[in-house]
Amino acid sequence: MSRLEIVAAHLDLAGRTERLARLEPDELRRRAVVACRDGDEAELWAITEAFLVTRGRKGARVSERTLETYQDSVQTFVRWALPGGVQLLRPRAAEGFSFVRHLEALKLMPSSVQVRLSGARTLYAALRWAGATEANPFADVKAARDPRASHEKRSPYTDTEVNTLLAAADPQERVLLLLAADSGLRNSEMTDVRRADLRLDEEHPHVQVRGKGRGGWSESAPLSGRGVTAIKQWLAIAPADNEFLLTWRTRKSTRLRLLHLCERAGVRYEGREVHGLRHTAGTRTYQQTGDIMEAKDLLCHRDITSTQVYVQYARRGKKAANRDW
Repeated sequence: MSRLEIVAAHLDLAGRTERLARLEPDELRRRAVVACRDGDEAELWAITEAFLVTRGRKGARVSERTLETYQDSVQTFVRWALPGGVQLLRPRAAEGFSFVRHLEALKLMPSSVQVRLSGARTLYAALRWAGATEANPFADVKAARDPRASHEKRSPYTDTEVNTLLAAADPQERVLLLLAADSGLRNSEMTDVRRADLRLDEEHPHVQVRGKGRGGWSESAPLSGRGVTAIKQWLAIAPADNEFLLTWRTRKSTRLRLLHLCERAGVRYEGREVHGLRHTAGTRTYQQTGDIMEAKDLLCHRDITSTQVYVQYARRGKKAANRDW
C-alpha cells in the first residue's frame, strides 16, 4: 500500500468513526441499545471501532490488522453470548468468566484466548461510552496463564515438512509458503504485497514490505531463489487485473488455505499455523549462520529478545556439551 493510499484509508476510518462519535448522546445510546437487542454484529462493531479510534491510545493510527483482530473477537463473543441467552446490556457477573472458560475449552492457545478477551472487554467499554449500559462483566476476568516457555508455544515447520507442503501446493500456495518460510513475512504482510512491490530481476531479489514490525515504513525482505521462481510461475497464470500478488485478501482466508493444504499433505497445522512458517525462516537462518543478528534483521524484530526464541528452536535435539564427558 502506497503512503498516499494509507493516508486515504486512515482519513476514511477517521471520518466514519467521527461521524458516529458526533451523534447526539441519546441517538448514540439508542443505536447501541438496538444493536444489543437485535444482536447486530455490524452495528456493534461500528460502535466498538468508533470507541477505539476516538478514545483509544493509537487513535486513527490503529492498524488494519488490529481492527480486524478486534472485529473478529467482538463477533466471537456475540455469537457465543446470544445463543446462550446472555443479555448483552445486563450480563450476569459470572458470564465474563464463562466466556473465557468456553474459549479455553476449545483448546485455543492462551494468546488467542487473551486476544478474544481483550476484544470482548473493549466491546463493553464501547457500550459504556455510548451510554447503553454500566455493565463491566470482564473487569476481573483473566485468561489462564500459559505455562509453556516461549519456544514451546508455536514451533516451526521442519525443512522436510515445508518440502512436503510445497509438493502438494498449487502455484499460489507455493508463493505463500516461500514468502513465509524463506523470507519470514507475517500473514498480514503477505496479503498486502502488491506486484509493484516485487524486485525479482535485481542482483539481490527482494520484496518491499510494510507491516507490524517495520515501524510503519517499507523495508525490503530478501527472496530465496526458489521463492523468485515460484512467484514468476504464479504471475504467469495469475489474474492480470489484480494489483496484489495473492488473491486472498484477509488473514483468515490465508489461515484456511494453509490449514487445508496441511490436511492434504498430512502435515500438522495445529500449534504452528501460518506464523510457524515465519518461525521456520528465523530458525533456519540462525542454524545456517549462527548469527542471531542475521535472524533479527530477516524478521525485522525491534528487540533482539524477540529473536532469542529461534536460538532455542535451533538447539532442539542438539547433544548437550557434557554428554561425552
